[in-house]
Amino acid sequence: MTEPSIAVAMAGGVAGAGVAMIVPGVDGNALIGGFGGAIFFVVFARDYGALTRVGYLLVSWVGGYYTAVEAVSRGISQTSGAVAFVAATLCVTAGVGLLEWMRGGQLPSWLRTILRRGAGGKDG
Repeated sequence: MTEPSIAVAMAGGVAGAGVAMIVPGVDGNALIGGFGGAIFFVVFARDYGALTRVGYLLVSWVGGYYTAVEAVSRGISQTSGAVAFVAATLCVTAGVGLLEWMRGGQLPSWLRTILRRGAGGKDG
């Protein structure tokens, strides 16, 4: 069952998205896609506290929206919904991994894989 604070944050997010879509200039597809990606991350981030997950929800939502709008304006994508979903899901995951690495932890496995592939793999 969902914690009450997370449920309130989700309800507030849905209400906020509905109101924001009325405002001219707001990309509704990116807004909903970013919210979906943020919720996807928050639902599966069980090892964090409720307040931390609400913060990640907001950061992920804004990151997903901004990335989608940039991708559409640069011609990388024609629609913004899927881009916002993927970006919102990945932005906090990447950010948390990099912050843990900077605090003295190990390099995240996803970053090791990317660096290995960029360097030509194991064989060079």
